[in-house]
Amino acid sequence: MSTYRLYKSPNGDIVRVKMGFSWRAFFVGSMSAVIRRTWLLFVVAALYYASEAYFYGVPTPTSRTAGVALAAVGFYAVYMLFCGVNGNRWLSDSLRRRGFTLIGEERR
Repeated sequence: MSTYRLYKSPNGDIVRVKMGFSWRAFFVGSMSAVIRRTWLLFVVAALYYASEAYFYGVPTPTSRTAGVALAAVGFYAVYMLFCGVNGNRWLSDSLRRRGFTLIGEERR
């Protein structure tokens, strides 16, 4: 049984937000956040990689590069989990900022 919070828009539309873990934010939201909010971080990392490749050559597969890649995947997995845990709360906060009012809860 899931619990939903019901929000009413200023023009009368009802929006239902599920409480708890958000699979959509886990899979899709983390990528959209990277595209929308952290593109500067991506650009800086890409420029760093390009400069390293230009001055020192393309990195060869060693245990060090494999460890760095594994750590990066681990950090991204933790980031995806963070987005999944907080995704529905972020949606609720966004709705309230846009003028929606909480009108109740519903169990399904």
